[in-house]
Amino acid sequence: CELCGRQFVGFGKDDAERKVINMKNLQIKKHMMTAISYLIPFVCTAGMLMVIGNIAGGTSVDDFTKQISFPDFLTSLGGTGLGFLPVIICAGVSYSIADKAGIAPGVILGLLCKDAGYGFLGGLVSGYLVGYFSVWLLKVVKVPKWVEGLLPQLILPLLGSLIIGALMKYIVGIPILMLTNAITGMLENMQTNMSMIIPFGIIVGVLSAVDYGGPINKVVYAFVCGLLSEGIGGPVAILMQASMIAPFGLTIGYFLSRILKRDIFSKEEVDNLKSAFIMGCCMITEGSYPIILNDLIRITICTGVGAGVGGAICAALNVTSSVPHGGLFALPGFNYPQYWMLALLVGSCVFAVLLQFLKRKPVEQDASEEKDINLSDLKIS
Repeated sequence: CELCGRQFVGFGKDDAERKVINMKNLQIKKHMMTAISYLIPFVCTAGMLMVIGNIAGGTSVDDFTKQISFPDFLTSLGGTGLGFLPVIICAGVSYSIADKAGIAPGVILGLLCKDAGYGFLGGLVSGYLVGYFSVWLLKVVKVPKWVEGLLPQLILPLLGSLIIGALMKYIVGIPILMLTNAITGMLENMQTNMSMIIPFGIIVGVLSAVDYGGPINKVVYAFVCGLLSEGIGGPVAILMQASMIAPFGLTIGYFLSRILKRDIFSKEEVDNLKSAFIMGCCMITEGSYPIILNDLIRITICTGVGAGVGGAICAALNVTSSVPHGGLFALPGFNYPQYWMLALLVGSCVFAVLLQFLKRKPVEQDASEEKDINLSDLKIS
């Protein structure tokens, strides 16, 4: 076999390639992380444009052809960029799976999800579907030599967009819309019921935090941004503190573990905390992923409880925000920044205390093992 150098009996090259492709297709987490790596700078840039514009007093404008103020331009540009999250995540996942053949159908299906209301969750599902489908097509579609150049340029993107697009529109997209509408309807009902304001804060906080910027967070984000556009800034304030609970809670949890002499962080996790905290100040949870994924269930429990407590405090103290993103840099956009910081601090401390009881130190790689596989000293003459 030219792929791995082994000899197989009754196992041809095509079969070996098929096996490698199938193994690659099973790497769901890898494709997600690849897409997120493309998504992070996009979200940060668009979010900060909105932060700067809103702090300067800008409002969102739909028509860019009009003469508008520079703050309005920044706010509108950032908001337009954030609206393309389904496109970025769909194209990123599809590209990770199918390489260049997945880019065009990924973008097209991402646009479908954006315009049809399937949102971030729809973009994620579409990315996997069209990526895997493109790889399968690349394997099974046989064309004459003179047509091979059209395969990645036209045939694969066309078939992928056509078939998976129809699947999303008439089958898969229906339950996604039902789920999105159910969550949105529940939050709207709670928002208008004053007796439910604290439970509303808890639920928004938990839903905003427990999947660390994933599909649930994006559904809630779309909901709170819709309310923000109507002048209701309480829910977005809850979401912002909830999205920062994990990096802040992990950082406080580390120092608390040192005080209590509890050995629950590995050396690698301590190193990752430095960047996780800095990114957390900007409301970017992704910097905490290397630590979270080491003990996902236990840390998610800590995140949910801490974010719920912080959300309840924000709701009880009537904290509102005029900006949808920015973390600590968005403090001028809060009506009561001191109360918002209190909610973030209390929620993070609750997270940190729970962490002492739930987190387990990951098994670190043995130094001798590391030495055996270290190839940095090898030289090719």
